[in-house]
Amino acid sequence: MISAKLPLIFALLSSATLISVAPPVRAARLPSPVRVRGGRDFWDEIRRGLDRLGGRRDYPNEGQSNITRRGLSSSSTSGDGALYVSLGIGTPAMNVTLVFDTTSDLLWTQCQPCLSCVAQAGDMYAPNKSQTFANLTGRSYNYTYSKHDFTSGYLATETFALGNNVTVANITFGCGTRNQGYYDNVAGVFGVGRVGGGGGGGGVSLLNQLGIDRFSYCFSSSGAPGSSAVFLGGSPELATNTTTTPAASTPMVADPVLKSGYFVKLVGVTVGATRVDVAGASAEGGGRALVIDSTSLVTVLDEATYGPVRRALVAQLAPLKEANANASAGVGLDLCFELPAGGATATTVPNVTMTLHFDGGGSGGAADLVVPQANYLVFVKDSASGLLCLTMMPSSSNGVPVLGSWALLDTLVLYDLAKNVVSFQPLNCAAFLAATG
Repeated sequence: MISAKLPLIFALLSSATLISVAPPVRAARLPSPVRVRGGRDFWDEIRRGLDRLGGRRDYPNEGQSNITRRGLSSSSTSGDGALYVSLGIGTPAMNVTLVFDTTSDLLWTQCQPCLSCVAQAGDMYAPNKSQTFANLTGRSYNYTYSKHDFTSGYLATETFALGNNVTVANITFGCGTRNQGYYDNVAGVFGVGRVGGGGGGGGVSLLNQLGIDRFSYCFSSSGAPGSSAVFLGGSPELATNTTTTPAASTPMVADPVLKSGYFVKLVGVTVGATRVDVAGASAEGGGRALVIDSTSLVTVLDEATYGPVRRALVAQLAPLKEANANASAGVGLDLCFELPAGGATATTVPNVTMTLHFDGGGSGGAADLVVPQANYLVFVKDSASGLLCLTMMPSSSNGVPVLGSWALLDTLVLYDLAKNVVSFQPLNCAAFLAATG
């Protein structure tokens, strides 16, 4: 077991430059759509994901048999376009690329011989070629992400290389031999969900095995090598200097169904000068819980909150004209604006900021996260001039709202599980990581 003070750091961009942290532990990440703001490949992947999942991550059927876990209903758009990490598995180590998932706690990868597997980048892990593989006989798993996306196989232990000659032995993981859909060109999932809350239970939970109660990440919008990272264990401290935006810290709330999820309570949204309060937010314990989902680029709000937010945005972005429903649906989102000839410029698109107000906990106030326009509006080249689209959507009547990863670009997100608090601090990820190194 790793000491809770040991920082494990995963650099999250293609050709990532190593960050010097003592002890330096990291794995490079292959290209992710998150590094392309509004790029063609990003929207192609969003469409593929929406087509495959019908625009919904099927939480009612999400979970595992044999290692019991149940999910919840949500309108999260969780197709391709996730955040990835790469790490080494086995002895000798081979690299695998995995989806970084904050809503599940199981680590798994596709394994040979595979009865039914999806295409992945690089070679598939072969247990019989590793000197440190051990099958946990009689322990199988079956994890369903949606009606069409699942993994099943058996549990085993193996040595994982987390970078710079640091390895962790006897990590229990899922060896997937029947896998379908979910994400393209990745080998599996790197789950960092709540300890003991999800499919793995306390023993199989990755965070539990690593013996840590603190992790964080900072995903950059720049796409520069070495500008994004995940920290496990000895996470960096929040900045408190006068030149850095103060962190918004809010208590995490438990969900009785998706126990591995990290939920925070939203009490309001301000669009420009218009404040929209979440229904019941003024009452004690009021507000609406959102699950922080790193596999969803899009933020999903309950319908009662989303409607006024949408109307306020349409009004304040005038003279931009709302695109017709077919154009927005073609992108896979709910709201897009037509851009004038020449595309988006500072003079054609009013600068409207958005603030997410979270429960401030014992302070009695709110923890405010300012979301810059670039983190909730993206340019899509779908016509001569293009479209400007909102990366938010309404949830279904039985859905659970989601705080997506796009809204958290250029933000240090720190989970303190011992204190049951998550903090958001806007900053320049590349500069921050260079300073920590």
